[in-house]
Amino acid sequence: MDFVHEAALDDERYDTPEAPGVDVALRSLSLIRDHERTLELPGPHIDGLYEYHHRAVQPGRAPS
Repeated sequence: MDFVHEAALDDERYDTPEAPGVDVALRSLSLIRDHERTLELPGPHIDGLYEYHHRAVQPGRAPS
């Protein structure tokens, strides 16, 4: 998951325009939830973002 790597490390290894948004979303959760809950809550959302990105780069599999 390139965008998760870039959001977490910001080392410019990947060109992922989603990374800053993912970073802000995760940081905002950490302001109102404990560490365990911060890691648990975004899991399904990150999985969905990954699938959307994966489909967007595959011919014939446009994201819906």
